[in-house]
Amino acid sequence: MTLHRNETVALSGRDLAFSQAQHAVWRDLYARQLPNVQKYACAEYLQGFALLGLSAERIPQLAELNTAITPRTGWRTVRTVVRYSDAVPWYHHFAKRQFLITDYMRERHEMDFTPEPDMFHDIFGHLPFMVLPGYTALQELFAPAFLKATPQQRENIKRLAWFSTEFGLIRQGDQTKVFGAGLLSSYGEIQHVMQGKTPVRPFTMENVIGYEKAIYTFNEVLFVFDSVEALKAELARYFDAL
Repeated sequence: MTLHRNETVALSGRDLAFSQAQHAVWRDLYARQLPNVQKYACAEYLQGFALLGLSAERIPQLAELNTAITPRTGWRTVRTVVRYSDAVPWYHHFAKRQFLITDYMRERHEMDFTPEPDMFHDIFGHLPFMVLPGYTALQELFAPAFLKATPQQRENIKRLAWFSTEFGLIRQGDQTKVFGAGLLSSYGEIQHVMQGKTPVRPFTMENVIGYEKAIYTFNEVLFVFDSVEALKAELARYFDAL
């Protein structure tokens, strides 16, 4: 079956037989990225990472992920064969508290950066947050707003998600920490950002919607907020007006 970008196929509960090469890529990505997240990740991610208990040696199956996630937050992971899901089916799944996990694993030449979100990004980057009720409450703001929005408003909502849950930064104490899953799963970009090579601006609705997402390169600018609650309040400024 030929699948287009917006044809999302969820295969709930299906376990996959991964190759030894795929497990080896996971193992090497995990080993390289673990010191980065220990050094740069926000407190919420580190808390969720400890609770989720990802294997360092192999790609986890959906059943074991859901055993950790669903009792804590009511969310569950489902499998998709689409590499980059369109926002419309993505948020339809979000409305049902379903988080899509692609069956694609990056190749060796993409270890530092991949423009397509793969299993490592989906699982290592996003899922530690999904065991935290305070974080899933943030994610649950997006689907109702997106599904009732106009086409232009939907583009703005995608930017707000991109520069918060995917590539956001957060102030904790006197430090700037990484909040976005795209950075937490990217060896190349997390180093680039935390070495001060990316301009950082305050996360406000007005600032964020003026920038396009950078899919095939590192982001040209990123945004920082003071707390998860501050992020929720800023998102509400836009969502409540829809």
